[in-house]
Amino acid sequence: MLSELNWTRVLSVCALLLGACQSGADSLLGEQALQLKTVSWNAKSVPTGTVFAVADLNEDTVVFSSLGAMVFTAGLPLYTDSSVQSWKSATVIPAGNLAGSWLVGIDGNGKVRRLRDRSQMEDVSDRYGLQNDSVTELVAADPTTRTAFALGSQLAVSDGAKVTRYPVAISQISGGSSRVSGVVDGAVVTFDTRSGNLARYGVGAPVATLIDTAGRLVVATEDSLYRESGDSLTKLYMSSDAPIRGLVLSSGVVWVQIGDTLAVLDEAEVRRAAAGKIPSDGKLLASSTGDVWVLSQGTLQRFGEDTGGGASEDQWKNTVQPVFTRLCSLCHMPGGSANMDLSTYKSWVARKDAMRKRVVEMTPSPMPPKGAGSLTQDELTAVSAWLDTVP
Repeated sequence: MLSELNWTRVLSVCALLLGACQSGADSLLGEQALQLKTVSWNAKSVPTGTVFAVADLNEDTVVFSSLGAMVFTAGLPLYTDSSVQSWKSATVIPAGNLAGSWLVGIDGNGKVRRLRDRSQMEDVSDRYGLQNDSVTELVAADPTTRTAFALGSQLAVSDGAKVTRYPVAISQISGGSSRVSGVVDGAVVTFDTRSGNLARYGVGAPVATLIDTAGRLVVATEDSLYRESGDSLTKLYMSSDAPIRGLVLSSGVVWVQIGDTLAVLDEAEVRRAAAGKIPSDGKLLASSTGDVWVLSQGTLQRFGEDTGGGASEDQWKNTVQPVFTRLCSLCHMPGGSANMDLSTYKSWVARKDAMRKRVVEMTPSPMPPKGAGSLTQDELTAVSAWLDTVP
């Protein structure tokens, strides 16, 4: 339970940066080929009804459908909570007391429900003082400390101790680095949940926005991709043959939908798959594995980049990458303070011997370092089991 609920404190919405617009120093990235693979997630091909949303956390995946909230663990059906059969969206947010993470969904009535005991979608709206509100969207503004709730004409932000409401009507929200990005009156904006500052960017007709793992705003319009640089946006990529339809961040990977295919936005290039890989009306949804979910007409598919890792890579994504996200990503993402990128399967394979010594055997010094958290016994077992699969 939140110890304090601040209904009246509304920080001034300032720093409306009307001049924060497209940079004149655009430099378009090159395009390379992307090899896609379909990722199995429903081992027994259990019927899922009409799917509205999906979210995954560690080994658990919850499919929010007309049959209810269907819980899968390691690809196997575990339980279905059929008490609610209409859903708006789903994601992962910091737990209400900031002790870990919650897998949550917004039901058709705008109530926030979290997965409890891998079996029940518990209504937790009252923990945020939202029992009389209809939540339209929610997002982790920070993966460990802050959650933002879109309430139509307001944005409510929880920091684990209190909930503060702001008179900001943002839609299509995404979050990261304590900021929320989205759209206000057709314009791209970011809202700083710590200072209460709102910034506006001069890019018209946005399709989607996100905050990447480096804390930068990324914007998609129908024909272009932009990324934040200083107080402005730099155009990175233009699509001349198909419209850009979506954008999502999956565990550090920026996925882009271009027409009927997928692309990945990297630091130095855009990697794009051949046409015809996904339905053109698909909606992209994030995955904690770095893969991407595609939802089309109530049917759900999962895709990932085919890097040749086979079953070993699938095992890494399902059992090791969640450990990385929880304990290592703060320092070991591209450009992180450790100056060593460990965000990919290939980077772990290249350092497999060091991983066994530092992570499993904890010699000559443990990783993560003392004070940065530690692996559970199940996580240690999972990392060790994966290392045994690497040639």
